[in-house]
Amino acid sequence: MFLDNKNIILLSTGSFNPPTNMHLRMFEIARDHLNRLGFTICGGLISPTHDSYKKKDLAPSLHRCAMIEQALVALPWVKLSDWEVKQNGWTRTRQVLQYHQNHLNMIITSRLNGSIKVDTSLLPVQLIENLNVSDSNQNTAVNVRLLCGADLLESFAVPGLWNDDDIEAIVRDYGLVVVSRSGSNPHKFIYESNVLTKYMANIIVVTEWIANEVSSTKVRRALSRNESVKFLISELVESYIKEHGLYETLNHKYLNNDTFDVNLKSTFLLSSPSDNTIKIHPMDDKKLNIDEPDNLHCTEKRVTNCKNSKVRNVAESKENCSKVAILVSENGIIEVISDMETMV
Repeated sequence: MFLDNKNIILLSTGSFNPPTNMHLRMFEIARDHLNRLGFTICGGLISPTHDSYKKKDLAPSLHRCAMIEQALVALPWVKLSDWEVKQNGWTRTRQVLQYHQNHLNMIITSRLNGSIKVDTSLLPVQLIENLNVSDSNQNTAVNVRLLCGADLLESFAVPGLWNDDDIEAIVRDYGLVVVSRSGSNPHKFIYESNVLTKYMANIIVVTEWIANEVSSTKVRRALSRNESVKFLISELVESYIKEHGLYETLNHKYLNNDTFDVNLKSTFLLSSPSDNTIKIHPMDDKKLNIDEPDNLHCTEKRVTNCKNSKVRNVAESKENCSKVAILVSENGIIEVISDMETMV
């Protein structure tokens, strides 16, 4: 069966533990590609998995839903659906798709007939406004398609992970929009699967040419090590995580990445020797006779002029009146000058 409906709502399932910028970017990449193919993207939905999924380090659905809502502030045409997390247990992907397709059909029918008022929070504002236009020729039906990465497509081949009937129903009745990652070859995988090849017309592969290997697993690892996750997840999501101590963030010595030990900074950021400049003290012109002949012996006047300079261990020779001076900066000895005459 070929799905010829051009009105698409993208549905993404998964743990979203936590939601990353790549999760959001998948919606944008898919929308751009489908628009070029002549489809109309009516909206997007994110359905996080139930807590009973028992995935390692899975945060409670209460927090995951809250993080998704924070992330979607930057992507208003995509909505959170909490139907799956409110069920009594883990729900198969086929059932998730079926519920949302039926629910959206009911919303559209009720809006067009003006009958029972139902919750329209899952639909974007623009679609709701379009549904208010009474045009019998207008095609208002929508097709809920599963938006996923190539890794989910390849997981169809994992023995015991998916029910064969579910795989066929998902591809036949709803269709897939697969965003490929670097190193994956979804076309080859489709070719190697009889079921996927049978319904390959319902599978749209979108290539992400800008490599992005952001994953929730790597983000959790970085958070547990108190490493920066800036530009990997939304700042609102990061703030929520640290506020509630998710993913071991409460174990950190410093919750604020901007905190920096001043003593540690002074240890590693020593100034270079070239930065130790000698301070020049102004000399009293009244005490210095610059016209004094150079052939005179050292006078008390010259020694007095040098009292304010940083001079130590001055050695004087009666024959040539030369001196040795050691100039000392605040951090230590800098330079030794043997000709005192040049200094005064």
